[in-house]
Amino acid sequence: MEGEGTNLKEFLAKYGERGYYVLKSLLDASKTYKKAKLGDFDLRDVKDFLIKYGLDYNPVPLLAKLEKEYEIIRTTYKSGSQHWWNIIDKQSLEDALYSYDGTSTNNEDPKLKLLKIQFYSLDPERILNILEKMSKRKKITEDEKKELRKIAFNDLPRIVEFLTKAKSEYEDELISEIDIAEKIIDIAEGLIIGSNKSSVKKNVFKEIEFENEG
Repeated sequence: MEGEGTNLKEFLAKYGERGYYVLKSLLDASKTYKKAKLGDFDLRDVKDFLIKYGLDYNPVPLLAKLEKEYEIIRTTYKSGSQHWWNIIDKQSLEDALYSYDGTSTNNEDPKLKLLKIQFYSLDPERILNILEKMSKRKKITEDEKKELRKIAFNDLPRIVEFLTKAKSEYEDELISEIDIAEKIIDIAEGLIIGSNKSSVKKNVFKEIEFENEG
């Protein structure tokens, strides 16, 4: 929308680099997977991304201006401990950020585009959702174990390959995708290694019981 584009240019002209990183952080936060999202992003996520960019300042005043003065975001949920917003026009926001930092979506590095395409072709949010559901169970079923093996052998090698390239070549540009990939690997590792450790412990206890009975 033309109105949003104009407002974003005015915001960036007034607040410069500080405004740029708040906008970039909320956009990156909106792309990060969470099971229970009450909007595109919340305050905690914006603060986390600012820290990842090596910045330490409170984004609340600028978020308030983005909502009330510039009408770029709108509140979807607010309580004593949480505040969530939606981005009214993500495409205009992306265009404004690309324009500000001297790049454009058309001039984006072809290798970077390819990495993004390859990553999202794996349907990472679906994989993360499956793993998070398994991680919340006390015991996973045999069907879930088969699904876990399938992910480990079919999907994880590709995700690791993406993560290696992304972190070495495009760590800033792919920060939200890297975050999702690392979560997938961490949860998968916990499920598979944790399950094996549990099985070993059970076998050891059985052997001890058998020896005592003997």
